Amino acid sequence: MPEQHLLFLFAAGKDDYTVAMRLFAAIELAEDVVGELNQWWLMAGPCLKPSGWRAVAPHLWHLTLAFYGEVDGHDADDLAEALLQCAEENPRQVLHIDGCGFFPGHGLPRVTWAGVEDADQGKTLKRLAHCCRHAGHATVRKRTASESPFRAHITMARSRGSPERAGVADIALMPAVPSISWRADRFSLFQSILRPDGPQYRRLETFELKGSVTGTRGKYV
Repeated sequence: MPEQHLLFLFAAGKDDYTVAMRLFAAIELAEDVVGELNQWWLMAGPCLKPSGWRAVAPHLWHLTLAFYGEVDGHDADDLAEALLQCAEENPRQVLHIDGCGFFPGHGLPRVTWAGVEDADQGKTLKRLAHCCRHAGHATVRKRTASESPFRAHITMARSRGSPERAGVADIALMPAVPSISWRADRFSLFQSILRPDGPQYRRLETFELKGSVTGTRGKYV
């Protein structure tokens, strides 16, 4: 096993391999993408009722590929090895922001999101996400690969859980999401640290995408 995979846990301040960390794999947004998206959000965010929503800080915006939950050190090392294989098999992604909305689509919403698509109508991004989920299936917990369908998005705000949560009608008040594109050539494994004022994220390891589109067709779909 490469030494770097053994070291990232110690870099995170965990010298006991039995201590679990809350982990997920995600694509970070380029700095210029965050800036452009934030210009839209400064106009769109106020359309939500502040008593019902907590906005996610721009520096925390990301595109989640797979969520693994609590993982101890030994399993995390195996997970990192599996994610490295995903990076070797999957190509760089040309991504663009595509609309906005709420989760769930019915009832009281809990998340306001900005959608993300790739240049292959979502297919290459979905393959990468499914590969990352299968990495968890093989090393962390069996249900990782069979959780809810992958919907590429950036979480912009979360419900505070109050009765005054925003309704779907608020989307009509928001300005149109601008056309923002960028190339993602890596993804990372993150630790989520839960705090009273919201989660904070620590990057543990980054994986460079090196595969080809043709080499991944038909896998993880």
